[in-house]
Parts: sequence; structure tokens; C-alpha cells
Amino acid sequence: MTSEQQLKHRSGPLQKTKSQVDFILLDSSQSMDDKWWEMLEALDTYVNGLKESNTNSHLMLTTFSGEYPEYLQRDEPIDQWATLADKNPIFHPGSTPLYDAISCMCTKLRDLDPPKCAITIVTDGEENSSTFTTVDQAKAFLDWCRAKGWQVTFIGCDFDNSRQSGLLGGNPQSAIGVTREKLSDAAAALARKRADYGLFGKQMHWTEGEHAAFGGYLSSPDDFDEDC
Repeated sequence: MTSEQQLKHRSGPLQKTKSQVDFILLDSSQSMDDKWWEMLEALDTYVNGLKESNTNSHLMLTTFSGEYPEYLQRDEPIDQWATLADKNPIFHPGSTPLYDAISCMCTKLRDLDPPKCAITIVTDGEENSSTFTTVDQAKAFLDWCRAKGWQVTFIGCDFDNSRQSGLLGGNPQSAIGVTREKLSDAAAALARKRADYGLFGKQMHWTEGEHAAFGGYLSSPDDFDEDC
């Protein structure tokens, strides 16, 4: 079995040894292709911000697309994080099975069950291809995370994700649409919020000013079919 296959098929219960976890759920659908490198740079900015604040977290990065609703790309302590530009995750273009990806993520987090967890869900479009998870089920999974005090943040990559967040139980302060030029700036701001959550238990909320500064001209998406 190749190293890539081992990564894809990694399974089994996760040991409950991590006090803080950052779980990044990254859309790798076809439409992300022209924003991919800007998004990876933003994720590195986020991790570097955590390092600068001495946030001792275990990092997990999973990508999802139509063929792979769950593809674990990184699973490592923060001090072992290699820059994504140098060791970039495998890009699997396809559709957007967001609800299935949330289900898979929450199964992993159920087994790990860290005292503190920051979940960041990055998409550039709406759900369109989940096969085993409905919107209500995905919302219930994320509501369970919130009930544990974990933080759930939605980032729309050049996309107003306010409706998507609302369907999944988020409020306006937990979601932000970010223009591609501002992705790294938004990631740096999120890292500061994440540090405050780790140290003081503060909510990782976006302000109205940040919505204006990072989202700019983004408009709401057209109505879409909510069926999974």
C-alpha cells in the first residue's frame, strides 16, 4: 500500500490524549481550483498565528469532494506542521458533499473528544452531492459540537456563506464570506480569536467591521434546492 493509500484509508478510534484540536474541513471541489493556492496560504497564516500565540494544538486537515467526502490530509501536532506550499495537500476536484464531510468529521471528533476544539469549515459554494447525510443530520452533528463548547466557524472562499451557515445552525457571527484577496488577512484574525478561545474560552465571533473588511462586495447566493 502506498503512503497516499495509507493516508486515505487511515481508520480506527483516535486516542483521547489531545487537550486542544483544530479541525479544518476544506472544500476541494472543482470550483476551488482557481482559489486553491490562496486558501492554502491562508491556512498557513492561521497555523503560524497559533504558533506565535503558543497555542499547543493538534491539527487535522480533511479535504472533501464528490469522490472523497473524507480525505485526511494532515493529522499532527502543531510543531510538526509543514508549510502547505511545500507539502501541499492532494487536490481531488469534484462536487461538494458538505453534509457527508461534516458527518465523517464529527465521527472522528466523537472518538477523540478533546476538551477544546476549533472547527473551521471552508467552502466556495453550496452543498450539492451528499449521499448519506441530510441537512438536518449535519446540523445536529454541529449542534452537538457547539453544545460541548467547541467553536464552529464557517469561511466562504469568495462566497457569501451566510445561508449555508444558517442551515447548519450557525449565526451571523460564526460565518464570514471572504474575498480571495483577503483570505490571509481573515485567517490571521481568526488565529487571534482562536488563541483567545484556547486561553480564556472566548467565543470565536466575527464582528460587523470584519464582515465589511473581509467580505466587501460579496452578495448572497441565489436560492437553491436544500434537499441532500
